Amino acid sequence: MRLVLGYMRGGTTLTADLIRHTEGDFYMFEPLHALSQAVRWNNTTKFLNGTERTILKERLEYVYPEMIYYWFTCNFDHIDLTALTDPFIAIHTPEHKDYYKCFEDNMKENKSVIESVKDCVDFLSIRCSTAKTRTIKTVRLSMLMAGKLLKWLPNLKITYLIRDPRGILNSQFEQHVTEENDTIATIKKVCNTISTDFTNFKYLELCYKNRMLIIIYENLCQYPSILVPKIYKFLNVEFTNETGNYVKRIMNGPARKCHYCTDRGDALGNAYRWIRDIEEKTLLDIDLHCSFLYSHFGYQHLEYDKLNSTKASWEPTG
Repeated sequence: MRLVLGYMRGGTTLTADLIRHTEGDFYMFEPLHALSQAVRWNNTTKFLNGTERTILKERLEYVYPEMIYYWFTCNFDHIDLTALTDPFIAIHTPEHKDYYKCFEDNMKENKSVIESVKDCVDFLSIRCSTAKTRTIKTVRLSMLMAGKLLKWLPNLKITYLIRDPRGILNSQFEQHVTEENDTIATIKKVCNTISTDFTNFKYLELCYKNRMLIIIYENLCQYPSILVPKIYKFLNVEFTNETGNYVKRIMNGPARKCHYCTDRGDALGNAYRWIRDIEEKTLLDIDLHCSFLYSHFGYQHLEYDKLNSTKASWEPTG
């Protein structure tokens, strides 16, 4: 079982695609996405077993780990219908297209949502239960929540991705995917979350050292031929020649414009594009509230008037 954790616009989609590129893997992309939207709008959440719950935001620290646990253990009866009907399944995991097409066809026949899912869920259940490995990628699970999963699932391994907060936040602002309406509130929330997660990572590492791996995204993009085999070794997965060719194509292939796909090439250039595009005020605001993080991960403080001659922000010392 492999769990990829990180932050929105932080490189988790690319990293998860590199990790899940193994034979017989069952992959789920952001299974908490739809549930988070339901909670945000105070909607009642229905589950495949027929139960209904109104989940308060304060309860997410308990509910989110439970949902991920059910995905990992292929217990679909206890999974929310919002997740099982999320269009993300069709968009980001085309290997599950038979399930999603079955669901959509049932809905066209005016069947209820729960009936439509029940008729089709075996597509997921069989693939999940017979899979050699299971991989889940999410940006909605805190490290504290992940600690519960490490306790519940003895075979679980976590890959925790860190990206320069300036790159994360600039990309979030560009794509208008922030959860807060206020820029400063967003900056504070993202960097305080990273700080708390990293503190909890170090604490959990004391008990689960061999089951947790932290990866610097810029390092991964600069040295994929070193870092990806390292990740595979951590996961006890063979790094084949075919996998190596896939990594080269994804990371170093011709660049193409695409905000969410992972095969757009020039991974290092995309990781550092924020240096070229960031506005001065945005950089100053991020520095004010996030610079305390930089030295923890090897990021350098950058002056705005020198960005034109700057190619990278990650330069660990020592």
